[in-house]
Amino acid sequence: MGSTRSRHNTAYINSNNTKKTNSHRRLHCRQPKSPSKKLRQDSDENDSQAKISSSRTHHTTDKDKDAALLPTPPPSPVASPQPLPPKDESRIAEERLLAAKRQGQLKAVMNEFATLKRQGYHLTEQSYMIVLDAHVALRREGSPVTQMLQIFDELSAQVNMRPGASILSLMIRSLCKRDIEVQKTIAMLKRQADRAGEFSVGTRYRNDISQLQEEGNVDKALALFDVSIQEGCVGDLQVDVFNQLLRVLSHHGRTNSALHVYSHMMGMPKTSATYAAMINLFGRVGDVQSALSYFAEFKASTSDPCCHVYTALVDAYLKCDQVDNALTTVKHMMPSDGVKITTIPYNAIIRYYCANGQMDSAEDLIKCMAVEPDSSSYGPILSAYCQMNALVKSGAVYTSLLKTDISKAYGNLANYAVLCLKNGRPRTALQVVDDMKRAGLEPDAVLSEQIVVCYVQNGLAVEAVAALGKIVDAVSSRSLSKSTPRLVHAATCIMEALDCAEHFVHVLAVARTMTRCVPAENMPCAIADILVMRSRQIERDALNLKDFPILFWAYLRATPGVLDESAFASNCLELVDAMRRQDVGLAAFPEDIVIRVLARFQETANEAAAMAWHAAFDIQSDASLLTTERASKEILRAVSQGTAAEAIRIMQDEIINKGLAPLPEPLRDAIALAGKQGHLTVAQELYEMSKAAYRTCLDQGRADHAIYIATNSILIGYAQQGNLAQAKVYYDQIKHMGQYPDGNAYASLLLGMAQCASTTDEATDALVVYDEAKRHQVRPTTFFYNVIISKLAKARKLEPALRLFAEMQHFKLTPNMVTYSAVISACVRAGSEANACRLFDEMLTLGQELRIGPFNNMIQFYIRQKPNRERALAYFNELRRHQIAPSAYTYKLLMEAYCLVAPYDIGTAHQLLNDMQHIDGIQPQPTHYATLIYGHGIIRNDVEAAQKVFDEARQGESMELVYQAMMDTLISNDLLERAEEVYKQMCSSMKKSSSSPYIENLLLRGYGQKGLIAKAERLFRGMSDDKSKPNAVVREPSTYEAMIRAYMDNNMVSKARSVLDQMAQRQFPDKVVASIASLVIV
Repeated sequence: MGSTRSRHNTAYINSNNTKKTNSHRRLHCRQPKSPSKKLRQDSDENDSQAKISSSRTHHTTDKDKDAALLPTPPPSPVASPQPLPPKDESRIAEERLLAAKRQGQLKAVMNEFATLKRQGYHLTEQSYMIVLDAHVALRREGSPVTQMLQIFDELSAQVNMRPGASILSLMIRSLCKRDIEVQKTIAMLKRQADRAGEFSVGTRYRNDISQLQEEGNVDKALALFDVSIQEGCVGDLQVDVFNQLLRVLSHHGRTNSALHVYSHMMGMPKTSATYAAMINLFGRVGDVQSALSYFAEFKASTSDPCCHVYTALVDAYLKCDQVDNALTTVKHMMPSDGVKITTIPYNAIIRYYCANGQMDSAEDLIKCMAVEPDSSSYGPILSAYCQMNALVKSGAVYTSLLKTDISKAYGNLANYAVLCLKNGRPRTALQVVDDMKRAGLEPDAVLSEQIVVCYVQNGLAVEAVAALGKIVDAVSSRSLSKSTPRLVHAATCIMEALDCAEHFVHVLAVARTMTRCVPAENMPCAIADILVMRSRQIERDALNLKDFPILFWAYLRATPGVLDESAFASNCLELVDAMRRQDVGLAAFPEDIVIRVLARFQETANEAAAMAWHAAFDIQSDASLLTTERASKEILRAVSQGTAAEAIRIMQDEIINKGLAPLPEPLRDAIALAGKQGHLTVAQELYEMSKAAYRTCLDQGRADHAIYIATNSILIGYAQQGNLAQAKVYYDQIKHMGQYPDGNAYASLLLGMAQCASTTDEATDALVVYDEAKRHQVRPTTFFYNVIISKLAKARKLEPALRLFAEMQHFKLTPNMVTYSAVISACVRAGSEANACRLFDEMLTLGQELRIGPFNNMIQFYIRQKPNRERALAYFNELRRHQIAPSAYTYKLLMEAYCLVAPYDIGTAHQLLNDMQHIDGIQPQPTHYATLIYGHGIIRNDVEAAQKVFDEARQGESMELVYQAMMDTLISNDLLERAEEVYKQMCSSMKKSSSSPYIENLLLRGYGQKGLIAKAERLFRGMSDDKSKPNAVVREPSTYEAMIRAYMDNNMVSKARSVLDQMAQRQFPDKVVASIASLVIV
């Protein structure tokens, strides 16, 4: 579709005899003054840079303007939007699925798959293949393949589609791989249960095993193999598919099924894996003769010996209890046949000896191995000795094991640790944990619990405290949450054993260690109860600074049976007295503890304790606290209602005059809101008054915090009003405090920078601000990400926008509608249809209140970038379905859909002027009339019809956009003199409402085409590069481009270069400058 459109553009340009270059018809208007409104309109009204122009091939990016008022110049005629042929639909679907797959997230692929089906795309077998292949590549290891089977069933149910060899191969491989995972997991669970002993893992592992066995992956793989036979494509399956299926069947000993599969390999070249699977199979069922026949067939089929097949023969001999033949194979046959010897066949024989209690033979073999033993050589011997409870012999083998790579020998290490515990040697078991840690392993939850409890059971409770710390250190943070219940039990065992007063310091140490597993505020009640009971035995003055918070949390978390409300109050106040005697700074004590204890006193109506607590921590009285809270909220309410004078009065009369300090949070919000509203005098007065009150009424620590958040808020106010000089003053004050602005303040600075006269590359500014905030480890906010993603979207920087959108999840920030609007806008402007559709559908599932912006974005995409009226109207219908009221900009887009997308329907476009009034109560605006003018004058070249719309529209106010559309029509139809007359009418009849240069750009284009360079130069010199200059028309990149083109069209290269040099001084984005520089031909 894109190439078709390009050809039409060329045809349209060439049809105008006087048009030597593409015309510029991108129309903009001034951005709103209020930054808060600006951000809202960025999301709601699609402040789009993708403004359609007859000069599309120029690729010039101007600063974005308010798209709500923006009349979009029309595209050149395009072909009628016929439904896509199935072949094209399939190609698009496959491209979208591949794009989602490249994100590396299975969820993204499935979301895109669901979207395509919902949108009615024609999906082929290849589309399903992409989705299934994504599961193969991205499925989390250890997870079932249920979803793959559902997709396959869906494919099979299609009337005109049958699964071919490629999909069947993929499914069989996946099911075989999953079966191997299941068998390994079952074996691991059984070993864990054996080690647990009295520390039973309960019935859960049995349930897990039952669930795994019920998956029936091998049966499903066989069923699909039979499907390939029925479909006549079994011969197209690759050899590795047969081999994988034979391998899992051999593991289950399913001879008939394996022979059924093998029978379909006739005429197919067999590999060593084929023969190894068949030899293993018959060895497992005790048929050594059949195994030998397949081995003979293998030797006859190749002169290249394979260790894998010889190892399978060794296993077959062992399963048939022919160990002598197995040894002969390893020691004589393999060397004589030139087979490379590995530890694998030796280890198989060692396992056989150990399983049959022939330990001497196992140890003798390990001494005479032709290769160096590895951990799998010593492992079976160690496990066997552990089962025999042979501690000394196990220790000797363990020492040898440590000399090998033990990174995959966790089971053997754990077995030895359990043996040590059974023999009352917890210290040795703990040393095993150290050995695990050095090898990158960690103890499982049951073993961790066993070790600590063994210390206690052997009278080593004090040592158990350090052991618990070592184990917590050895367990990764990811595994710690799973281990916590057993570690809590181990901790309580230690604490219960430490029942003497002199052991209380160790009891506290246990509680502190457990805070690395569970935050103190969520301290398990079992630990809290023991801590409370043990604390009654000690003198409070023996406590140190780090003990007090732990005890307070224990009091807060203890069960009522251990600590009633009276005891709670007395214990808390006793601790406060002890803190005073030790000169512990109460002002710096954790505020969350102070608040929670006070709340507890108030809930139980313990007024005496509450008063004592107030006095201890210098908390305002209840009456004062109530007054302050009420007054602070009233201040915020007054500011939000726009009654600034009332806010100042409340602050003065209800707080300052009463010697109180306002609550920091409501004042923070009041100051920021007043600043956003443009009431900087009010914001400044509230800031100064609150700062003085904080210094007078609060202790140093709380005053510093309150002043910081107030200063951060006043910075936000000045930044959002574009007063960067004053914002910088408060930025420096915050840095002087040893702090940095928060995420919202950085975002506000970015909004302020956009209003600065020197700013020309907002996307680069956004990334600079982002990098600084990240460097200072400022926790970002949703607002912070919204602003930055919006800036990146305007610059069509899709990759960083998507990266930051994904990064929000890392900080557990939930994207809101503004976020989705911004990131969808980025996708639309960058032309990424797949990402735009995926994110739009994801947005619909959030359950948040939907906004108009993303709908407008999608409608706009299918009008301007990928013209398809049917798709555009589908998104409008979606908007109606969600009962969202269309905006004036939505109607503008609908008018474009009929005016600017072929087949043109100018009558329906006119009818929309009535519809918007009578259906949605929206009055037509200049942008709607401008769109009709473009439809008549540019698309249909009907200047008189355009003139009628112009005459009708200019009866209103703020008609700059209508004048712009009419001038573009006249210039595009070679009526420059009439365009000049319209320009004079505009200048005499109305004051231009914006500093945008797009009307002047039209004249520059017309003058250049006519060779009227003196007029073009005079007009260009009358414009300015200074945004702050009153009533100035500010040059944009397109202005420089228009002037350079005028010079180049008239062979005035040196003057074109001079304008290019002037443009380079403006610090526009490099890509923009480079694009225009390419016009200057030497």
